[in-house]
Amino acid sequence: MYQNYTTGQTALTLNLDFTIPNNHLANTISCFVDSIPEDVLLGDTAKTGRPAYHPAMMLKILLFAYSRRVFLGRKIELMLEE
Repeated sequence: MYQNYTTGQTALTLNLDFTIPNNHLANTISCFVDSIPEDVLLGDTAKTGRPAYHPAMMLKILLFAYSRRVFLGRKIELMLEE
């Protein structure tokens, strides 16, 4: 009836074994962005400051969020945590 409740648990076990189905929109977006040549995505990058995230990864995130009609940065962040 209730979830397993242990007060003396000292380890956090996470299930990281998940797969995205082949027909999922995220796979389609990933294949599309991966088909874009690197020189188009990279362009001019800054040589100073904190290292940036890869532009292909950021483009995949934005395209997936926009396809789900999420346009706010904080909501996109919540989607990434899930």
